Amino acid sequence: ISLKTQVLFHINLPLDLRYIALTIDDFPNLNDLSISFRLLDILHLYNVRCTFFTIGSHIEQYENSSEIRLLFERLIADGHELGNHGWRDEKAIRLSRNELEQQIINTENIINNYTSDKCRWFRPGSGFFNRTMIQLCTKLDYRLTLGSVYPHDPQMPYPKLNSFFIEHKLYPGAIIILHDRFATIETLERLLPKIQKRNYHMVTLTQLMNLKTNQ
Repeated sequence: ISLKTQVLFHINLPLDLRYIALTIDDFPNLNDLSISFRLLDILHLYNVRCTFFTIGSHIEQYENSSEIRLLFERLIADGHELGNHGWRDEKAIRLSRNELEQQIINTENIINNYTSDKCRWFRPGSGFFNRTMIQLCTKLDYRLTLGSVYPHDPQMPYPKLNSFFIEHKLYPGAIIILHDRFATIETLERLLPKIQKRNYHMVTLTQLMNLKTNQ
């Protein structure tokens, strides 16, 4: 079996089912929680649902702050969901199997301090994967998830360019990858109204997968 067939890049949907998944990595913002809150504000304004891929050490940094609990409460109340993005912002493929397993478990445990919802999705840091990683995800009951529309926004923080790129790469069942960064605020402000004019609905990964299941 090909490795790629075991990794989620997108969902095959009929052309008339205009649903796409929005995912945002590196949540919560490492330096400024107000950026994460502003992203939630924009998503709420346009009634969009998102899967936030969470880094464990980013949460740990704010554990003594009441703001982090408010952020998670808001996220869950608004209908978003969480994915596991490992403990640190690093290339997950460089970790040993034991190191990666412990990072995934540690991140899951710290997420569980804020929500009882089970994380189903794991996205490896930097997006590289191998057979060992896929086997580990299966053992831990995760689906290894990448995406199909990625403007490389951390390296190219240009909202006008990135929103244009995403808008013109979309198709039913696509999975968009963005990051919890300041530039993403403007990217979403530009992108979301244009997407909605084209009758696309942005949903979580779970919601997108359920559409496929119900076909």
